[in-house]
Amino acid sequence: MDKELFLKNTQALFEVDQILAYKLRALQKFENFQAKINEDGINFTNNLKKIYENPKKDFIENLNLYKNQYFKYPVLFFYGFGNGKLYKALCENKNHKHIIVFEDELEILALAFYFTDFTKELRNEKLILFHTPSITTAQLNALFMFESIQKSVKIFNLFIHSDFYLKFYTKQIQNLNQILIENIRFIVLAKGNDPYDSNIGIKHVLSNLPKLLSHGIFQDFLKERKGKVKNAIIVSTGPSLIKQLPLLKEYANKATIIAADSSYPILAKYNIKPDYVLSLERVSLTSEFFNNDFKEFDQDILFIIASLTHENTIKYLEQNQKNYMLVHRPLLFASSLNLKEFGYIGVGASVANMAYELAGSLRHENIILIGQDLAYAEDGSSHPEEHIHGSQGDEIRGEVYTLAYGGKKQVRTQLTWNLFRQAYEKDIFWAKEKLQINTYNCTEGGARIEGTIEKPFKEICETLLKENLKKPFRFPKNLEKNEIKNKFLQTQKLLAKNVKQSEEFIKKCQNELKKLDFELNKSELNLSTLEKIKKNLLKFFSEFEKLKLFNEITQAIYYHNECEILRYEVLNENDQKEKIKEFLITQKAWWLQALEYLNTQNKTINEALEKYKNDDIS
Repeated sequence: MDKELFLKNTQALFEVDQILAYKLRALQKFENFQAKINEDGINFTNNLKKIYENPKKDFIENLNLYKNQYFKYPVLFFYGFGNGKLYKALCENKNHKHIIVFEDELEILALAFYFTDFTKELRNEKLILFHTPSITTAQLNALFMFESIQKSVKIFNLFIHSDFYLKFYTKQIQNLNQILIENIRFIVLAKGNDPYDSNIGIKHVLSNLPKLLSHGIFQDFLKERKGKVKNAIIVSTGPSLIKQLPLLKEYANKATIIAADSSYPILAKYNIKPDYVLSLERVSLTSEFFNNDFKEFDQDILFIIASLTHENTIKYLEQNQKNYMLVHRPLLFASSLNLKEFGYIGVGASVANMAYELAGSLRHENIILIGQDLAYAEDGSSHPEEHIHGSQGDEIRGEVYTLAYGGKKQVRTQLTWNLFRQAYEKDIFWAKEKLQINTYNCTEGGARIEGTIEKPFKEICETLLKENLKKPFRFPKNLEKNEIKNKFLQTQKLLAKNVKQSEEFIKKCQNELKKLDFELNKSELNLSTLEKIKKNLLKFFSEFEKLKLFNEITQAIYYHNECEILRYEVLNENDQKEKIKEFLITQKAWWLQALEYLNTQNKTINEALEKYKNDDIS
């Protein structure tokens, strides 16, 4: 065995995965597996059980299989590393962007590192290795950030190249496959799934634009307050919240308090003044959290509201004289308006995710979570009784369970909350790695949020919250009136220009679809003509993403079609010719839907531009 090669491989691995590299280097001896080398190649054995019946023959058969059937695949997932020779060979294929391998046995990975040089493949992440028992949510989040992996979800398969793994690791394979499928589902849902809702959000952004421009500048607000306060408490509205309120009231002046919109009326009832109240949603139901007048209590609170909020939210805030600021979520339409100083926050799907983003943006060193259950209580309640929609605001839906706070049992949750939790875990990992922010989960109930430090709220208050803060903070300054007017006019011109570009693109695509219709209705198909139309439609598809009005309305269907196109493109040449008609019929249906969405959006923008003519923003 080549010790020097092992060290080179682990050094290359260290550059991308320090923890796994340390684990391999820490192995002092091989207790379960050993290497056997003969004329048939390198085999690893364990109590007379061999990974390969014949290493050389198995290698050739496997290599031929993946060359013939999966040659064009950008990503291949495998369970079981074996001697690693197959993966070394597969990495020579330029079509394969990533070969991802999960292995339960550290000894198998270590042994393979003694016999084959993987340094180049590990460094450029063409070969990505995971020790399955040690996988974290953060690692999987990072893995599924690769664009080629995201586009490959419709051709996903977890391959096993040796019967040894199928026979002795069946349960591990099933568990891993389920975890990967859950992550794929998270990716797909995160792309968005309701163009109707997206269009409503765009309508609201356009309607609220004058209010956005005249109510404080988010980036200036961040610059002024960044790094000024060490500790922040995020107050969510899970069923465990009420038990924490007496302690929160006692320590309210020793930390920044960031409240979700749903917790704001509850905090008012208990006379606990938050510094910030956040709201993310576009629906009128959310506006009702602000349909109140708490008089002096509301003084000194800054309400930070997503610019796509329902008009009732602004109506209630203004009629009750609450101080508010609108801020863009980092959605494509809002980003296209070129008003960066008024964004961005609200990447995650819930207001609690938004609150965490704000705490991170303000560079609080310690972020403390309370009321963040993300699960049903034992009595089935989703919120405290004090919640304005009652304790059953979310009825129990489905048989979904996750690890409970404390890590000793499972707790009932739902798919939506799981998505919120995964978004939380992604942000918490990033905040820790990049900003050295500690996140304490003091909910003392509900679901476990990976990456947080679970501690009783009382202990954290006594340990971290020692000094009173100088409250209240100053409210953000507004733009000068002439600046507001100029930005408003510039935005109108930009929108008109983008609509014109969109309308020209629609006409061009419709002409190509007419040609396709004509060809598909022929009694005998002309493959060369269909091939030409396919090429043009794929070219237009690439142009579609570059449109200034490509945004959240079409983002989800665009992504699904990217995956559909890839599924067709990985077919061999003969299968592509055989299925070209079926593929083009699918593409026609997609284009009809996509162009209709663009037309709807253009109508929404034109209506807003017409309304702006009567708006007096000065």
